[in-house]
Order: sequence, then structure tokens, then C-alpha cells
Amino acid sequence: MTQRIRTTAAAFTIAALAILVVALGAQVSNAEKPAKTPTAEKILDRYVEATGGIKAYDKLQNSVVKGALEIPAAGITLDIVAYSARPNKAYSKAESPAIGSFESGTSGAICWENSVMQGARILEGAELAEKLRESAFESMAYWRAIYDTVTVAGIDTVAGSPCYAVVLKAKEGKPRTYFFDQESGLLAKTRSVVATQMGDIAVEAFPSDYRKEGDILVSHKTTMKLMSQDRVMTITSVAYNVAIPDSVFAIPAAIQELLKK
Repeated sequence: MTQRIRTTAAAFTIAALAILVVALGAQVSNAEKPAKTPTAEKILDRYVEATGGIKAYDKLQNSVVKGALEIPAAGITLDIVAYSARPNKAYSKAESPAIGSFESGTSGAICWENSVMQGARILEGAELAEKLRESAFESMAYWRAIYDTVTVAGIDTVAGSPCYAVVLKAKEGKPRTYFFDQESGLLAKTRSVVATQMGDIAVEAFPSDYRKEGDILVSHKTTMKLMSQDRVMTITSVAYNVAIPDSVFAIPAAIQELLKK
């Protein structure tokens, strides 16, 4: 009888140990599994939250951004000012003693450009679609209103940090791939093909130097690679909800003349 009890107890102990080993093995296995990749929607929403949150963006009505664009290979630096306002009003001007001035604007469904070198023109087709998308006020905060589909393309490394690659596709225009830092949730890189008067141009941009402007975290430096050249955009000031005269967004006379034709 005693022997049978001992045998039964031994069997129970072995069985219990087996269950414990399996349970521990499952926990270790689960611990070793890589974290599940979040959906593209969650990655984009996390970016919005990391830069201030949708409630902070909802309080914004307009912005004025000033800075400089440097083209090191050409030895040129352009002073830049950009105005934007809800829902899709935009005006920007870049100027340099070396190449003169370049202006662009959006008012409703009309997008235009005017420069000393190329004169005035009205954007059409792919250029128009892309400019309208870019002119949407704080477009990354309201990405759902701009992009039809967003998908995770995988994980890549930017400046030594793992990033989620998210492909954003609008109804018109080519898709863009945005790379969001896994740790901070901030945008670390963009890859796109931009429609221009000279044709499609591949552009890679690397936003950095994020700093608070009011309640919004803003990148103050962006290094761009296009046409075998580096370009560096440095932001010197950002102002939100300021008084902007209506004349800033008015269609200039040279563009009005083109509209009459």
C-alpha cells in the first residue's frame, strides 16, 4: 500500500513538473516572440498624439512658418516664408539674390506658381492633385480626410533606429511611404515621387530636431535628397493662430490674367 502511494505520488510529481515545464516554456516562447506590428491606422494616430494630439490640432486655424532652404552644391540659400490656413489656403515665397523669387499658392481648387525664371503658371493634372493634398491644413493630423488607404509595408532602419514603414495612398497621385520611429512615434523619413513641371522627381526627406511650438511638436530641420543633391530646410520660427491679411492668399494679377484666357 505504501509503495503504491509512493508510486502514485511520484507519478503526480512528474505530471505536475511536466505541466509546469510546459507552462514555463509557453511563457518563455511568448516572451521571445517579437511584438505584433501595429496597424497603419494606429501608427499614424500615435504620430498625431506624439506631436500634440488631435485636440491641440483642432485649436489651430492658421500658421506662419519662416526659415531658410540651403542648396549646398550650388552655394545658394533661400529665405522662405509659408502661410497656411483652414481648410486649404496656402501661400509661400522663397527668394535669394542669386535666383530671385519663387511664389506658390492655393485658393480653393486653384493652385499656381510664379517665378522670375519661369514666369506665372496654373497647375493642372498630377501637379494640381498633389498641391491640393499638400495644401490641406495640417494634413498629417487629418490624414483620414486625405488618404484612401494606409498600409504597413514593413520595418526599416533610419539613422540607426527601427521604424515602421507606412504607405499612404490618395485617390490621385503616387503613394508615399512614411517611416515612423518605433520608440518615439515621430516621423523620421519620407519617400515620395513628386510631380513637377520637369516630370516626376524622387524625393527622400529626413525630418529632425523636433521642438515644441505652443502645444505642437514641430520638426525644425529637414534634410532632403533629390536630383542627386542635398537640400536642407531649417525652420527659424513657427506662429499659430495669428492675424493673416486676406491679401496674402489672394490670387495675384499674373495668375488672374491666365485664368481669363
